[in-house]
Amino acid sequence: MKQFLKNCDQRLFSGTLSECYRRSQNKRYLTQAQKSADQFHHYFYKLHAYEDTFMGVRCVQNPLDMWVKHQVIWETKPDILIETGTYHGGTALFYATLFETLGHGEVITIDVDPQLESASKHKAFKKRVTSLKGFSTDSDIVEAVKKKTAGKKTMLILDSDHSAKNVSQELELYAPLVTKDCYIIVDDTQLNGHPVKNDFGPGPFEAVGDFLKKNKEFEIDSSRDKFFFTFTPKGYLKRIS
Repeated sequence: MKQFLKNCDQRLFSGTLSECYRRSQNKRYLTQAQKSADQFHHYFYKLHAYEDTFMGVRCVQNPLDMWVKHQVIWETKPDILIETGTYHGGTALFYATLFETLGHGEVITIDVDPQLESASKHKAFKKRVTSLKGFSTDSDIVEAVKKKTAGKKTMLILDSDHSAKNVSQELELYAPLVTKDCYIIVDDTQLNGHPVKNDFGPGPFEAVGDFLKKNKEFEIDSSRDKFFFTFTPKGYLKRIS
């Protein structure tokens, strides 16, 4: 961490807010900012600093990504959010709590082994979350989700098995359910050297690349990478047609 701080270009963060903003438009500063963010990213990931809680429920996420996701939800106001990869339900609770504030929206969360003892105690979770147990690619699970989302404004967050094969299958199965102007968010595109876990093998990042070659209805919304430090680089896919 000391080396990271030593390597940081302090000029990026000096001066007034307007001066910092003007610098951020400069390509050289943008490159340096991303380099510094990637250095921090490695430390953050190795220290497992992403393992935390939301309202007392385990939530394994980059907090900056959760901030961006809340903005996506607030702006698009979907009827249904499909989530693959429930784990302890911390993220599902986060989305449900936001929907409770909006007064609209529900979550369908899918996992082969959901552990919901803590999350299920919360009012927002009970009211706005449907948990489906099984593999996200199982035909019965897919059919259940299709029935529930029919005619509904829908977005999708993928955070289960991160192999390229599984993510590609999930994209093929669930992308058609996503509504125009809504998003697919593919978590952990950071893996396989983007910039962490160089030895992971083809993962979400590669699956997204393959998906976009065949599906012109979606495009990467790079504005969602605005904080530089993200577990989801190039993983915010907006449906444009």
